[in-house]
Amino acid sequence: MKKDTSKLEQHLERHPTDASGVISLLKTRSHNYEYDFNLNQKQKREKLESIHRKKIGAKNDRN
Repeated sequence: MKKDTSKLEQHLERHPTDASGVISLLKTRSHNYEYDFNLNQKQKREKLESIHRKKIGAKNDRN
């Protein structure tokens, strides 16, 4: 699940030199990027599997 970064971003606007806040924001953005990437890969894999199942089903219908 994606994490909300709005509170961290607001905090860093008020305290731009807060190192732990910057690190937390970078970790959260990295997590969100990884989440989006993995979700995209999963969707592509499921779509490919669906296409593959349809092809196998079509071959079985012809026989």
